[in-house]
Amino acid sequence: MFWTKFFSGLNLKILLAEIILFFVVLVGIGAYTNPNDPLFINSQYGYLFYLLPILVLTLYYGLTAGVVTLTLIFIVMMFYYKEFNLNYFLWIFLFTLVASEFNHYWTQNLKKAEEKFKYADDKLRDLARELMLLKISHDQLERQYIIKPISIRSVILDLREKMLTSNSEKEPLEFLLKLVSTTQNIYDAAIVTYSVENNNFEIIVSINENFKINPDDILIKKSIEDGAITFISQIEEYSEYLAVIPVKKEDLYYLFIIKDMNFLSLNLDTLLTVNLFMFYVIKEKEILKNIKEIALSFKEFNVDFIKEVYRMYQMYKNFNVESTIVTFYVRTDDQNFPLFLKTKLRGLDMMDILRTDKELFILPILLPFTPFSGAQSFVRRMTEIIKEFYSEKFLEENIKYKIELVDKDIKHILIEIYTNYFDKIKNSESKTK
Repeated sequence: MFWTKFFSGLNLKILLAEIILFFVVLVGIGAYTNPNDPLFINSQYGYLFYLLPILVLTLYYGLTAGVVTLTLIFIVMMFYYKEFNLNYFLWIFLFTLVASEFNHYWTQNLKKAEEKFKYADDKLRDLARELMLLKISHDQLERQYIIKPISIRSVILDLREKMLTSNSEKEPLEFLLKLVSTTQNIYDAAIVTYSVENNNFEIIVSINENFKINPDDILIKKSIEDGAITFISQIEEYSEYLAVIPVKKEDLYYLFIIKDMNFLSLNLDTLLTVNLFMFYVIKEKEILKNIKEIALSFKEFNVDFIKEVYRMYQMYKNFNVESTIVTFYVRTDDQNFPLFLKTKLRGLDMMDILRTDKELFILPILLPFTPFSGAQSFVRRMTEIIKEFYSEKFLEENIKYKIELVDKDIKHILIEIYTNYFDKIKNSESKTK
């Protein structure tokens, strides 16, 4: 934290030094070429001599650079000129404000683009994780199911439940270590954090209380440097450990260090399985912490759906990036209808399935980065598909929908989806009967 503050303060000092030095050079040139009017206030096009640098500095660095330059111009005008030329100063000030507005607009759009890219990258990583999960599950069915009957998906659900219900951040990691050590025949291991900023190791949980960390061990160093799983057969030097599995979160590494385990279980599949569980816990821990109360209060909704709605709301709140939810209320005895609708979604779209009775489905569909007009186009496309595969009569009699921007608190959104609008439908149907 200290170094972060120090370098941020240092950057500001360097910026101020650059601007002051640049301005002194300009004033020096002006004083040398035009001693009576170094700011070129009285020259026909001389104002461009200072206007262009101010525009460049403000466009690149923002309003701060423009204000500093204006302050320096103000000081020179006050002490060098007999009369303060307000007209000249106001024109320079106006151009500075315009340039700063362009800088702000560009910076905000750049941040939006970065957030969208980060979200798409996260979704791609989730897909890669699902593919890895599928591969591991398939391998288990082929080779390990009889010996170690463990379901990857059930473990992930158990981990998620533990993260939602536990009051301590340590509990999910303890649960993970205990589970992995039992199912993968690991006798001595620990989950350790390594801070890049402080160059410090800390044991979070361990199987044995006497577990000690050797920061100079070759396996630990190699896993941190490469950012990948390392194990004993990859090196020729001596190591106290059998394998190290790293998961990085910003400047913090979570290391699953294995010191002793059944030799027959020491293979890449086992290490990949542990890595999958570690990655899931570390990645989900922060966001599940933020939606914990909501997920426990609205158990009808899938946790993944709540999580994505929360992320979209945060993007709207921080960057004004619009997303929408289209909710279809469908009365049908066709149990495959939700699956039919789900196959028609786009890549980033996400649907949840809620059931209130045998024949009524509530199908909220999250449309990331889609404004209200885009959601209307989506509804038109979906209704045309439903007409084509079912009928217009089925659409009119059995399906209602609602479009809502993700611009309110997530709790309010979920209540709107499940309670308020559904109650109105039930009341209208009871009056009709």
